[in-house]
Amino acid sequence: MSTQSPDDRSLSYVVVGAGAIGGTLGHHLARAGHHVTVVDTDSEHVRRIREDGIVVVRGANRTVANVAGAGTPDDGGPGTVERVLLAVKAQATGRALDWIAPRLAAEGFVVSLQNGLNEAAIADRVGRERTVGAFVNLFADVIGPGEIRDGGLGALVVGELDGSDSRRVREVVEDLQAWGPAKATANISGYLWSKLGFGAMLVATALADAPMAELIDRHRSVMHEDRIAGLSAAPR
Repeated sequence: MSTQSPDDRSLSYVVVGAGAIGGTLGHHLARAGHHVTVVDTDSEHVRRIREDGIVVVRGANRTVANVAGAGTPDDGGPGTVERVLLAVKAQATGRALDWIAPRLAAEGFVVSLQNGLNEAAIADRVGRERTVGAFVNLFADVIGPGEIRDGGLGALVVGELDGSDSRRVREVVEDLQAWGPAKATANISGYLWSKLGFGAMLVATALADAPMAELIDRHRSVMHEDRIAGLSAAPR
């Protein structure tokens, strides 16, 4: 794995999974001056990032961000990692943690920038105290090795699993302003479950040829309930 220096302790973030989500956020963090190392299983994607940086295309604009290091899990990489942005697909979480867990510093932590409910699986491997949740809704796609199309700002919310306020969440949110309007929440589980519920409604709307909003409005009793198992469905 190529890095600026094996002893460089100023590395801010290790992005594991440099696809649409991880690549986009890694790009913006690097452009803002943060040291970013990316780890991805796609060797050609990694090679292009190592040689040319992470390229983000938005409309007619094309921007490049050089990262501190890029490699595959087989390349080894940093001996110790502190702030990990985990952005692999849910089914790859276990394999990603095989690489992360033995390297994660005692005071380090993993932010799950994934679809689904992966926080419990992460906490089982590295500890709940080293696991941070996040709700992510980014409009981005990988369009080629090292290159991502940015479809515009979405939503990004970060929070402790127990709802507490913490310095690390505040710092991550502050750093992610390089991307856009990231924010902190005391109810990350509400955001995550609401996203799953909304996804279920999207599946239901595929059964009829009508606008999604109209179908949800017309069939609210089928689509959702205000309270499920005593938990508020509306995130704060």
